[in-house]
Amino acid sequence: MIILPNRTTFIKDHFFEFSFNEDGSDEEVEPDFEAFQTLNSAEQYYLADLYNWDDGVQVLDWIIESSRCDEGTAVMIFWKAEPDFYFDYTEETIGEWEKDVWMLLQKIVKKMRSGAFKRSRFAFNPAKRGYKTDWPSATGIWALPDDLKKGTRGIRPMGIE
Repeated sequence: MIILPNRTTFIKDHFFEFSFNEDGSDEEVEPDFEAFQTLNSAEQYYLADLYNWDDGVQVLDWIIESSRCDEGTAVMIFWKAEPDFYFDYTEETIGEWEKDVWMLLQKIVKKMRSGAFKRSRFAFNPAKRGYKTDWPSATGIWALPDDLKKGTRGIRPMGIE
């Protein structure tokens, strides 16, 4: 699936490194939820694939909560978060700095367990992308569903630059 140039530009203009102020100021910049709502599921995948995690997890949370979120997109977000760092923590033991990502990961696990992602058209195979999927965990909250470990089949949306 191809994301057209006008849409890749739109996504980059609104969601890629949006918090890095061009004027060098420390003013906090917020992502545009109304602009986000115009993205289809392939565009959400593309956004998640290029997203700079230094911008925080708010936009990624919007994707996971979106009714348009494809299961492959959720799987990709999960593994790009480097979840092995979080596997030995609970909500009570994780530090404040890492808590937003921890919460996002747990949300993905819960939604995967419940079958909340209605579509699975987009591919993401964590093993083929170099992620180790059999990390041991000291807590049962990290018992990962097989679909999350194995990944998803399908196409990979790509943007035309």
